[in-house]
Amino acid sequence: MNSSFKSILRYLIFMVVLLATIYFLFMIREVLATFVLGAFLAYIFFRPVSMLENLGIPRIWSIIILYIILAFIIAILLALTIPGVVKEFTELGALIPEYAEEVGDLTSKIDDMDMPDKLNVIVKDNVSKIELFIYASLQKFFDILYNLLGKVLALVFSPILAFYIILDWEKIKSNFLNLFAPRTRRELINLFNELDTVLIEFLKGYLLVATIVGVLTGLTALFLGVKFPLILGVLSGVTNLIPFFGGFLGGIPAVAVAFSESTRLAIYMALGIFLVQQIESNLITPNVIGHKLGLHPLVIVFALLAGGKLLGIWGMIIAVPLVATAKVLLWFLYLKLVEP
Repeated sequence: MNSSFKSILRYLIFMVVLLATIYFLFMIREVLATFVLGAFLAYIFFRPVSMLENLGIPRIWSIIILYIILAFIIAILLALTIPGVVKEFTELGALIPEYAEEVGDLTSKIDDMDMPDKLNVIVKDNVSKIELFIYASLQKFFDILYNLLGKVLALVFSPILAFYIILDWEKIKSNFLNLFAPRTRRELINLFNELDTVLIEFLKGYLLVATIVGVLTGLTALFLGVKFPLILGVLSGVTNLIPFFGGFLGGIPAVAVAFSESTRLAIYMALGIFLVQQIESNLITPNVIGHKLGLHPLVIVFALLAGGKLLGIWGMIIAVPLVATAKVLLWFLYLKLVEP
């Protein structure tokens, strides 16, 4: 058997195994999302756990202490924000019928204006389209929010999975590396270090972008006098975790609330959100994320669409880091295949 035939056979076997693995992962994609989130949490928590271990605290207690600290921080944040959020949601719920009535009366108000008949028809037609767009956008937004809340099970089990991954990380890593020859182990360690660098840079930039967008959107709403600035800022920051489309999704409720008060205020709010998104797109994201990952915008859009199709909202959230990881992995596999 000559070397050329061996190379072709090895390539075919690799492709069969790869396709079978992809098909298997696709079939268990709902379960896989929980494990991916658990592994991601383990990746984030591993460094602070290691810092506690360096102080002489056993790993299991380091993990427990970290979880207690995080629970305490979350409890404080909830205690500080929930009363305000609940109050604003209560006020918003009480005002929704009033907003709906005002929007419904907008067409009749136009009839009272002294405008030429043709202009009146054009304005009324466009106002009707705006009303339909706002209602459809709000419905879509709440559908997404409901779908996100429906994934609570993943949020519950993911920290548990992260706990066991961190606890047995050395054993998991050792068992995995022992499957390969010594030379391949060194290559894999270098690969893991490269993946670690990519993911760390991505995570830093991603969280920074989301935080800045949330704060700026909330401050914009507050400055313009739009109601519920806290809710609007939080929603904008959270939805901004979805690249490209997050800014649009986060801007829908802000513009809708502003529009319920006045068209001019809605225009100002839309311009404010546009300015915030321009700062994010042109200053923060390209320098912190785009250059680090080296991914073309079309690749990111495709990843978001594919992630949303396969895993819904969670797929869109994890799409970009998975693509960045896949890029490094595929380059590693390519170098292995072309080696003599």
